Amino acid sequence: TISQADATALPFADNAFDRALALLVLHFVPEAGKAVAEMRRVVRPGGIVAAVVWDHYGGMTGMRMMIDTMAALSESGRQMRSRYCFQPMMQPGEMKRTFVEQGLVEVTEAELMIRMDYADFDDLWAPIGAGEGPLGKYITTLDTAERQRVEAAMRDAYQAGRPDGPRSFANVAWACRGIVP
Repeated sequence: TISQADATALPFADNAFDRALALLVLHFVPEAGKAVAEMRRVVRPGGIVAAVVWDHYGGMTGMRMMIDTMAALSESGRQMRSRYCFQPMMQPGEMKRTFVEQGLVEVTEAELMIRMDYADFDDLWAPIGAGEGPLGKYITTLDTAERQRVEAAMRDAYQAGRPDGPRSFANVAWACRGIVP
């Protein structure tokens, strides 16, 4: 069963589940601590609450290259970078502290490294240009001339003076797990 609901007010009974997982979502929840509290509430004692978020500030090298390129081009790009890099739950230890504050025990935090491989610049750019993710959403706000300027600058950053082609970027995600007492 799939349900859509507010992460800070889950429509489920207390102790209804064995586990709850927030996969790449907590950093988009302004009151992320409330979301963790709700996950804890709906998981039975002895059950597991877990979450994973991208490390936008220091762990997404390919995206940071693109974000920093946009920040170099305009004030709105710098503002977007500030929002992108400092979303909730992204700083080292922040998610673990939140899990502990919400009463979870045996809380552990780990870094997961995932490589993202691209066939060429267009492979990277296609979802961004279509408006996906925070970067894509920002791109859709630009007028045609500015969008073309940003795309050209990003292509240049991606290619780094070499012919277009495959690139691989390491990405880090923070993972956290706790047990409901």
